[in-house]
Amino acid sequence: MNTRRDFLYTIILGSGAVFLAPLPGCGPARTADEVPPVTKIADPIRPRVGTPQFRVAHEFLRDGKSLPEPSTTVRRDVVVIGGGLSGLTAALVLQTNGVDSVLLESETRLGGSAVSEKINTASVPLGSVYFVSRTEEIEMLIKATSIEPVQCPDDAYILRDGRIVQDLWSDSSLKGAIPDERDRDGMKRFRDVIAVMDADLPSYPLPKTLSPRMQELDAQSAANYIDRFASPTLEKIINAYSRSSMGAPSTRTNAYCLLNFYQSELGSSFGFSRYSFPGGTSRLATGVAAALENTKSAALVARVHETADDVQIDVVEADGTVTRYLSSFAVVAVPKYQLSRLLSDPGSHRLEALKKISYAPYATIQISSSIAIASGKAYDTWDLRVENSYTDVIDPMCIQPGATAHVVSLYVPLDPSQRSMLQDPEAFASFAAKTVEKFAAGLTEEQRLSIIDVHCWGWGHGIVVPTPKSHNGPAQTASVATARLRFAGTDSDCAPAIENATEQGARAARDIIAQLQQRSGR
Repeated sequence: MNTRRDFLYTIILGSGAVFLAPLPGCGPARTADEVPPVTKIADPIRPRVGTPQFRVAHEFLRDGKSLPEPSTTVRRDVVVIGGGLSGLTAALVLQTNGVDSVLLESETRLGGSAVSEKINTASVPLGSVYFVSRTEEIEMLIKATSIEPVQCPDDAYILRDGRIVQDLWSDSSLKGAIPDERDRDGMKRFRDVIAVMDADLPSYPLPKTLSPRMQELDAQSAANYIDRFASPTLEKIINAYSRSSMGAPSTRTNAYCLLNFYQSELGSSFGFSRYSFPGGTSRLATGVAAALENTKSAALVARVHETADDVQIDVVEADGTVTRYLSSFAVVAVPKYQLSRLLSDPGSHRLEALKKISYAPYATIQISSSIAIASGKAYDTWDLRVENSYTDVIDPMCIQPGATAHVVSLYVPLDPSQRSMLQDPEAFASFAAKTVEKFAAGLTEEQRLSIIDVHCWGWGHGIVVPTPKSHNGPAQTASVATARLRFAGTDSDCAPAIENATEQGARAARDIIAQLQQRSGR
């Protein structure tokens, strides 16, 4: 999610007042011949449309527009390309070790997916929202920024009958929430399998070669792995989780990533925690960015050419001119789907590997209201009543003590066929309005009437998808280092997690530092 195809809209939900039809099962009972009742939820909302950031990138990287000749040349020992958390981590490691370096980012702000927006006086995350492991690299970032994370409350689940259950995976919760014994038993067996996984748990960063058992889990779909437990509710939960956290339905993601990711979802009753920051993970990203001495935003890297002597990096500036950076090494921390156009010589093996890596579009929808429309007890609530729409609802206010604003975020994974919709403001606004309709149908009338406005954030290539067989060859080959280039980002593992991003960035930087020290004889 590092280099974004992004938009920010406040949507008009129709002319005049907005009317919504309740979801089946959420409104009054009616016969098949009756017209669905409608409910007024809000007065007209004036639209506000931000400037898309994809135009220049599309011109040079997608459409192959010729680059102007460089008007300026800048020399650095190392250039970091991409200002998401992976690039930020690499830049911080380099700076801490005294390396002359600069970080370049095509967007107007650093952070990649770890960005937030000020909505109704509150800082609301637009992309990544939490992490589950306080790794060495994340602890390094926390120390550098002096920003302490907070532990998030356990997830909640809205069941098909509308009941809300927190700490779902405990025996007592499962007994009360899942009446069918076979369904419940399947969920327990799945829980018990992953809860005790230790050395057997798939891990990241990926090794160069997977063991035979890990190859099996990589080749197997998440859905196929779940089938053995014969639990319809489990299948629904895992499919929603796979769409939201892994970018695609469980039939198109691998069991390797599912097992690694989902163990921490069992919650605090099983010793698993998750962390964020008041205002989202952007607090960490902006803190790291502020600690860096040399960064440049609104600087699109359009060409990376490696020679025997240096790396030549051509950058399109905001005014359309081109600056050429010359460096001994570079950390490439942009999404790898760009590499076929970005690198002057990506190599045939890398190109073949890139064809096997998938990225999914994604949208988040922020709903601002004058009264609370979330319970305030759960950071992440999974709505099992909806199909092929939003999957979960983030309540960023529940970890912001003293906050007076009321904002929730719908997380809406998209199919690749919907990517072009994000480039059309009207189509995106219409899609968002329909999504909000589905969500608002489950609210009380008072809550529906309290909705003030709606913001949307679209990510055209938002999330790398851990597809079956992506972990045993494609991820490693797409990320293989060259003499002067090191590659970072979550897609180095084909698994979208902050922990992966930061570790890959740190690894790339440390490898370059070792090379520089070797050259200097230190």
